[in-house]
Amino acid sequence: MHITLRKGEQVLMRRGFSRALREGQTVSVPAFESIDLHLTGGIFSPSECRLDLVDAPPQPLEELKRIGTGGGIGQVQYLRELISGTVFQNPQEAWSAQVMASALQTTPDRIRTALFMQGAAFTELCRTQRLMRALFDSFRFNLTVADLKDRVGWGDSRDLEASFHDWFGVSLHTVARLREDCL
Repeated sequence: MHITLRKGEQVLMRRGFSRALREGQTVSVPAFESIDLHLTGGIFSPSECRLDLVDAPPQPLEELKRIGTGGGIGQVQYLRELISGTVFQNPQEAWSAQVMASALQTTPDRIRTALFMQGAAFTELCRTQRLMRALFDSFRFNLTVADLKDRVGWGDSRDLEASFHDWFGVSLHTVARLREDCL
């Protein structure tokens, strides 16, 4: 993801450090890295930034197939990132530990154990990546909530709008208003 400060002030917090950004400055953030972005501004001096999701080819699914034919889960050093990328690129799929285990030629328990050792849980990874995809797709496309739910494979019993608001602190409606074609 690339973050470009257009005007105003922003502070990017990453890996425990804060960094003020200058107007016109672009910062690249590696996939799946956690950041906090603070925009400061007001009515008379608004802050504006641009978030660009770098479209990468849907490599994680091919990576899963390659790893699956090459001997199993022992070769996967970064299982969390691999699963996150796969779910983000293909959120509409019905992901489960069983499906992932089948692709990796291992058992669901081994996947869960490996993720636990990395401080993650399979269902939480899927939920998080679907919410992230909903964020980016709501920025990029003019979709109804029902279409967005289908696009990101949202099968959670909780409402997508409520989960989205709980996770990001803003509503889907607010994000949709921030699209360039709505400004």
